Amino acid sequence: MGGFMQPQGHVQVLLNMLTFKYNPQTALDAPRICIGAGLPEVGKVLDRTVYLEEGIGEDVADALAALGHEVQILRGWERGLFGRGQVIRCHEEDGKLVYSAGSDPRGDGAAVPV
Repeated sequence: MGGFMQPQGHVQVLLNMLTFKYNPQTALDAPRICIGAGLPEVGKVLDRTVYLEEGIGEDVADALAALGHEVQILRGWERGLFGRGQVIRCHEEDGKLVYSAGSDPRGDGAAVPV
């Protein structure tokens, strides 16, 4: 993840792990949202579009649009907007250190135990 999506993506993955108790892989697999920030290099300085990744229901898009938001669902290669991430987590469980990891399906990485 980079640019304007980086902090948004970090928060979403972290919330998936802390709030929903997802393991790192499930947290990375979950569909994301992105509040647009604009693309100055193509002349669009301000973009308030709410981008939803495929996997988030059309009903969510419709509800956001009803609130006045411009909404766009991104599919296929367009999903590159949502970045890629890898997570290594270390936590204590039953008095032992446990490591787990995940690699974003939007990229080409892998989490491999050694």
